[in-house]
Parts: sequence; C-alpha cells; structure tokens
Amino acid sequence: MTTQQLSAFLDDFERSAHEASVNEENYRREIAVRLKELANERAFGFRRLNLMRTVVAAIQDCETEDDAVVRGSAAFLREVGWSAENESQQESLEKFQPVIRACWQMKQAGTGDEASDDAKPEEKPADIGKQLSEFENWFGNARNGPFLSVLEREIVELPLVEIC
Repeated sequence: MTTQQLSAFLDDFERSAHEASVNEENYRREIAVRLKELANERAFGFRRLNLMRTVVAAIQDCETEDDAVVRGSAAFLREVGWSAENESQQESLEKFQPVIRACWQMKQAGTGDEASDDAKPEEKPADIGKQLSEFENWFGNARNGPFLSVLEREIVELPLVEIC
C-alpha cells in the first residue's frame, strides 16, 4: 500500500467514526425528548389521580348534588391552590363542575336498587373521564397550557447543614 492508499484508508475510518458520533448524539437527543415526554405523562397521571381522589373523597358523604358541587369545588380549589377570587379561576371552577357532577352521578348510580347494567342510556351517569378530558382540553385551549401543569409543586431544595 502506498502512503496515499493508507491515508485514504484512514480517512474512511475517520469518516465512519464521525458519522457514528453524530448518530449517537442524535439518538441521545431523541432519548432525552422521549424521556421528558414519559416523565410528563407520569407526572400528569399522578396529578390527575390525586386531584380526582381529593374530589371523590370530598363528595363521599354528600346527600345532594348541589352539596357535592359545593364540596367538590372546595376540594378542587384547595388541590390547585386557588381561591377563585379572580375571573379566570372562577371560570375554570365552573368548567370543572361537570366533572364533579359526573362523580356524583356515578356515586348515586351505584347506591340505589334501581342502578343496573340495563339502564336506559339517558339514565346512565356521565362519563367522568370524558368530562375531565373535555375540561383539560378547554383549559389547554383557553389558557395556552395544560391544566395539570397548574398542579406542579416546586420542590425547594434546602442545603444540608451538619450540626456538630
């Protein structure tokens, strides 16, 4: 092999190594994006679960739908850290009330003797998941961001101090 052939041979290896490096970096970026998406899905899933647990627990002992809406609304406001003092919070609360009503209807459907699988469609309770999804979609469009990001809690990291 001549020097020129050896140089071309090494140039091919260098190109191949650089190409592999670029591919690796691109893959790492893709992984980071996907990992962030999965982390958001997980966080939103648990925020949704905790919100609905709080709302359902609040309406458990209610005897009327209106009472359930009042207690469910209070639980909703507590969970999101709002007071409903401003117009946008009040509007969001009003848009969330169908979710509370759907929870109440499902609770009532399961408590009476008249509840059965062969109930007429108009008598079946509203779909809680559908109502919640509609609320989240409305909020996302109206507020230019996902509702569940409102429930994000900033974790304050405190410095570790050793006491001697």
